[in-house]
Amino acid sequence: MLPVFLGEPVSPQMLAATLAELDETLQLLEDKFLQNKAFLIGSHISLADLVAITELMHPVGAGCQVFEGRPKLAAWRQRVEAAVGEDLFQEAHKVILKVKDSPPADPTIKQKLMPGLLAMIR
Repeated sequence: MLPVFLGEPVSPQMLAATLAELDETLQLLEDKFLQNKAFLIGSHISLADLVAITELMHPVGAGCQVFEGRPKLAAWRQRVEAAVGEDLFQEAHKVILKVKDSPPADPTIKQKLMPGLLAMIR
């Protein structure tokens, strides 16, 4: 999200490493936590599901299709959205899903935040 917010390019090496780590994390989420359950800790939605879906919506907001090619994870997302309610789910993620279409941060804010943020993504 930071490169999108700042309007800064990411090195191909950093992007590849980040996407590989994301893929490993998604696999772990499916295999160890979701398994064959409807939700992360059982048959009913929990705080764990809400926290996890919020985290996964960040890369979605940056343009990464984390649910593509992962039918188990995509079905879980649909169950979470249905349990929360489609309107509330969309409202909760409205800002994050629009980030990739927003202009970069104001130059003054960007200048103040840039040193610390760049250190985090390098």
